[in-house]
Amino acid sequence: MIKNFSTLESLPNEILFDLYGYFDAQELYKSFYNLNSRFNYLLKSLSNLSIHFRSLNTHLIYHPMIFFSQIRTLSIYSQENINFHQFPNLRSLIIWSPTDEQIFQINKESFPSIEYLCVSFSIAKPSICSLYQKIFSDGFPSLKSCYLCGCESPKNSIQWSQSPNLQYLHTTSNNSSILHSCPNLYSLTLDLLILDDLLINFRPHFNLKRLKLIINSIIWLHDENNFEILFSSLPNIERLSFHKTFSIINSIDILFNYNWLSTIIIHCLPLLKQFTYHLHIFNLLNIDQTDLNVHLPRIKENFLKIYKNQSKFSLKIN
Repeated sequence: MIKNFSTLESLPNEILFDLYGYFDAQELYKSFYNLNSRFNYLLKSLSNLSIHFRSLNTHLIYHPMIFFSQIRTLSIYSQENINFHQFPNLRSLIIWSPTDEQIFQINKESFPSIEYLCVSFSIAKPSICSLYQKIFSDGFPSLKSCYLCGCESPKNSIQWSQSPNLQYLHTTSNNSSILHSCPNLYSLTLDLLILDDLLINFRPHFNLKRLKLIINSIIWLHDENNFEILFSSLPNIERLSFHKTFSIINSIDILFNYNWLSTIIIHCLPLLKQFTYHLHIFNLLNIDQTDLNVHLPRIKENFLKIYKNQSKFSLKIN
């Protein structure tokens, strides 16, 4: 009996292309480059590569490799300096805890065609303020989606123009100029400690359809006036996701008597089609929460009664 053994070289190009998709550019170069002329040809034909830097590998970064112009996604988890100009066709940039040098390199000259930008930072130092200015003043004309989050954000006094192509934004900023700077924004995620007075002074925005609002403070909501002002300024919202933390030290009666923003939502969001209230139980001190767990069905039932005619309105507790 003759056994047939398949080798990597016997695979058709289509399967090899699928296989390459599981490697980032550094791994791809290390594993397949210079094996033979066929593999080199296939590698040169790739046009949607990604690369992840967790620590600087000078051999791979500064080697005259074939991939730089083929990189579309760049992820950086290192504070070592990298020359961004060597990635002229980049579409997506992800960078965590960037240095000032890295931030100042994020500009239209380095990334003329960038469509997605993700920057996670700690404090709003001058370099971050400069980046905000670029993002919200059309400094990246092709930018469609942006994740821009940190413990601090630039103050409200900063003046921006507009970025008409930005459609998706996730931010921890309470700057009232954000919506005015993004007239065609379709989806917004606001990740805030509290909903304070700074954010509610913006002009009405009529193009926003999806809102995800995350309030991280463990203090329960007593004054909901700011929510009414916010929702009133976004009258065309069709999908709303609200995340709120409930501390176990609070009385459970709060949830029994809570109206789940129903009065505000019914009054301010006439086009709302889908609403999910995410209630996150906070129990840092490991207090016995048996009493709360026993009453969870009642709490959910109360939510359903309030929104009894809305099949796509739901309460999720975790």
